[in-house]
Amino acid sequence: MSDFVIQNLVIHIALSFKRIAEGFQISKIEDWEQGNYLAERKIAEKILHRVYLATGLEFPKEEVDYITLHLISKASCQESQNTKIDTNQEIRKQLLEALEQVEHVKDYQFQHYFQLVEGVVTHLSTFYLRLRNHVRLENPLLKDIQQQSPAVLKMTREILQEMPIFSKEDLSDDEVAYVALHFMAALERLKERQKFNILVICATGYGSALMLKNRIVNELGNLVHIVDVIGYYELDDERLKDIDFIISSIDLSNLVFSVPVFTVSIFLNAEELKSIKQKVSQLKPIGTCLPVKAMITFDKDSERIFDKYFSPSCFILMQDATKEQILQELLTKMEQGEEKDFVTHMQELIKQREKMSSVVFSEQVAVPHPIKPLAKNHKIGVAIVRNGVQWNEESPKIQLIFLPSPSVYGNEEMATLTSKIVDLLEQPDLQAKILSCQSFTEFKALFLNIK
Repeated sequence: MSDFVIQNLVIHIALSFKRIAEGFQISKIEDWEQGNYLAERKIAEKILHRVYLATGLEFPKEEVDYITLHLISKASCQESQNTKIDTNQEIRKQLLEALEQVEHVKDYQFQHYFQLVEGVVTHLSTFYLRLRNHVRLENPLLKDIQQQSPAVLKMTREILQEMPIFSKEDLSDDEVAYVALHFMAALERLKERQKFNILVICATGYGSALMLKNRIVNELGNLVHIVDVIGYYELDDERLKDIDFIISSIDLSNLVFSVPVFTVSIFLNAEELKSIKQKVSQLKPIGTCLPVKAMITFDKDSERIFDKYFSPSCFILMQDATKEQILQELLTKMEQGEEKDFVTHMQELIKQREKMSSVVFSEQVAVPHPIKPLAKNHKIGVAIVRNGVQWNEESPKIQLIFLPSPSVYGNEEMATLTSKIVDLLEQPDLQAKILSCQSFTEFKALFLNIK
């Protein structure tokens, strides 16, 4: 018996504890020739008897039948009395083809992970037998998987539907979730192998920088690789190259970067660690194929937050314009309620910020903003330029401009919105729709749809 059959047996027995405890029952196997598999059934009974001696838990007859199916699946299965096919071989062939062909799956290169492929093949061989014998199995982990890994669940169903052997079957969410467990485990193993490249920004002082660096290494060393520890004024485009995120002991919340920024104390306390780990679990290292999710998601008050920062009065649609014209027009619209010379001062602060590092985040999107807050009232201006604008020599056709203007009095929820702007970079289809919108109302509906 292969290690993968044993592994799947152990997983099934472990899940059966949860099934029995929560009152789940697997359906009785009807119309199958048990007499052909007496040896396998005897082994199944012995396995569960040993488990009973160790735990005192009695297993129903249906669980014995299911273990028997596991054992049968290690051999070739009869298609008819006169014809035999190697089910494992056919399932493996179809699985590998699906992993290479399904959109959003092929980039993972799962087909090269032996442990994953063999584990899934073993599971699917048993699954195939259950389908032939009309056995439906409830999954006590289904709700947890639906809540915590809906994308993996959807991906797993797409893979199974691509396989001819399962494509015409009515696959229950319970069964798909069992297969999804294998892919969830594989993704976790991938994450462990791929560390994030991070930049640490600290206030002047060797001692404080060393303390923060050591805390990061001790607490997050399995997740991150520290590329450099620098001061605030050393930050530039070259330093940000190939960086996944920034950990800073200096508040950078008024600045917008194309990567996430975590603000911490030099002691990196438990709450800060918890927050970083939670959000980092939804990111991917640069150059990897792990799925990307938004670092910060909108809560139920998403529209309220949007309305606090965006408004029709600070939204413009243009056919052609220069960079200077766009900034001038946006700032003029945003100066209402501000001090005298607001526009002039903002232009200078925006120039200072752009000297630090580029505010162009993609071929089409720029996010100019001041190096420090100036406004009394926070706002985000938006300009859509149909024919594009030459922002600099490297960016000849910027079409979507966001201009955040943080308040000197506080910007608690601006990070949520700027994070969404960064998330938009990964959604070209949604970008195209925004660039084609004809009104602020249409823009709002599309922006709130950023995932």
